[in-house]
Amino acid sequence: MRNCQYLRNVCQISALVFSALTLSSCSAPHKMAPERQMSFAAAADMGYLDNPTPAEASRRNRQDVNAGERMVAYSASLGLIVKNVDDTKKMVLEQIKSSKGFIVRETGSRVTARIPSKNLDNFLINVKILGETRFESKEGEDITDQYRDNTAALNSLKVVRDRYMALLERADSVNDILSVEKEIERLNLAIERLEGKIKYAEQSVSYSIVTVDLDEPKKPLRLGPIGWVFYGLYHGIAWLFVW
Repeated sequence: MRNCQYLRNVCQISALVFSALTLSSCSAPHKMAPERQMSFAAAADMGYLDNPTPAEASRRNRQDVNAGERMVAYSASLGLIVKNVDDTKKMVLEQIKSSKGFIVRETGSRVTARIPSKNLDNFLINVKILGETRFESKEGEDITDQYRDNTAALNSLKVVRDRYMALLERADSVNDILSVEKEIERLNLAIERLEGKIKYAEQSVSYSIVTVDLDEPKKPLRLGPIGWVFYGLYHGIAWLFVW
């Protein structure tokens, strides 16, 4: 009878696990896959994420969601025509530093950075004056529902894990112990994945992604002696056939 009751408990908990994992998979993000970049963890280790701390940011975001605030992850792109790409890029990097952001990726004429969302508009204004605006865009992705689903799934998985831990204490055979430990390990992996998604979402709301493209004016084509010869021949032939 004890074994039957034990197995019944395992089946009930397995059903809860399935429900929690299904909720988690349904809330997979559309655009939240991180790009090839300096990770938030690396940025924190280097001292860039100094306000607020990840734990404080998490607490604030959850308070905002509970209060009905929407969680929006912003991204912006800015293209400039400048006199000198190298000199202007140095000024862009200074603006990133002064805005308490950090560089995600840097190439010859492009810089991608994470900027605290509260400083995003001022950053764009300060960078725009460095050249002539070629293009500009800013968009936000509302991740509130996705965040709530992941948080609910995480809480459900933790409840299920606690029940498995209680079963583990009552298990009286090697097979039962191994079976429960296997489920706990699977739950821990699922919990870690959800915690990673939630943390990334929170930090993406706190730090917007910005890409700045720099380009110099195109120089006019200058013909050499031979070029002028062919230019004259072209117009001479055109004059013969076109009236």
